[in-house]
Amino acid sequence: SQQVQLRAQSQELRQKQKEFNTVTRSLSEGLVLMNSSGTVLSINPAATRLLEITPNCLGADFGVANRNAAISALVEKALTGEKAEENVALTGGEYLAAASPVRSDGTVFGVVLLLFDVTQKQKAEALRREFTANVSHELKTPLQSIIGSADLIESGHVKPEDMPRFIGHIKTDAARLVSLVSDIIRLSQLDENTEMNWENVDALSIAKEALEMVGPIAESRNISLTIKGEPAPLTSVHKLLYDIIYNLCDNAVKYNKEGGFVKVNVKTAGDKVQVAVSDNGVGIAPADQSRVFERFYRVDKSHSRESGGTGLGLSIVKHAVAYLKGSISLESTLGKGTTITISFPTEK
Repeated sequence: SQQVQLRAQSQELRQKQKEFNTVTRSLSEGLVLMNSSGTVLSINPAATRLLEITPNCLGADFGVANRNAAISALVEKALTGEKAEENVALTGGEYLAAASPVRSDGTVFGVVLLLFDVTQKQKAEALRREFTANVSHELKTPLQSIIGSADLIESGHVKPEDMPRFIGHIKTDAARLVSLVSDIIRLSQLDENTEMNWENVDALSIAKEALEMVGPIAESRNISLTIKGEPAPLTSVHKLLYDIIYNLCDNAVKYNKEGGFVKVNVKTAGDKVQVAVSDNGVGIAPADQSRVFERFYRVDKSHSRESGGTGLGLSIVKHAVAYLKGSISLESTLGKGTTITISFPTEK
């Protein structure tokens, strides 16, 4: 009777061990279990890969098998009964290593070590800090100009004949602030994935509308604007699609040369609608091409400020294209021009 009971218990333990191994093997997080002496009782594949140690370390001392001093220190601290955690650089990125003591009746009889991937979280936090700093700077610059001009007018130091010029500065900087705030709000909506109104639209009509809006500035610089293609119906968000094409056309004009051209081509290819905006302007250096869609990233800061750009146009394009489940490609040669092609599914 006792032998039957022992066999049943042994079978149950083996089954639970098998289930535990199956679960831990599928974890993307690293997991190591140790006894009170620091001997490895269990380790999953993710932990062996991240710590670069052999899977055959079962029964070995963790401090000997592991070569990462920071993690060994966390385990030593946990063995004294104190939970310890720290961000450490491991294979493939940044990880949060958390070592927790396992207690029974107040006595530490083991340690659980978990390794969580926080690479994306760290990147997002860095981007948030950078974005906050950039927004503060971009808002501060026109505000200081407005306050400076207003102070001079209020103190009576501005001659009557100079008054229109100072008022013009105030209006220009105020318009820049409004544009910047509008772009930030639009990015915030895209970040939060706010539900927008999808409808049946025509990409060719929207492209013509966007190109018409950049007409005056193009005319002032003798830049020719042309559009070709056939009606391209699709299900999309009208405002976002307009913003995408307008920002691409606006950039193509702003970063063009006197007497240059901007060409827009709209076509339907299978179940996709493609819009390509080409120019023969200044072009983008290979080193900058991967960064032009970042927020506030400017290839030529002086030119951007002169042209009134907020530094958010291409970032809005990138996020809006992603919201519409589209794709974007960029081809550019420094000094010769740029072509940006966006592609969208015809159905939502």
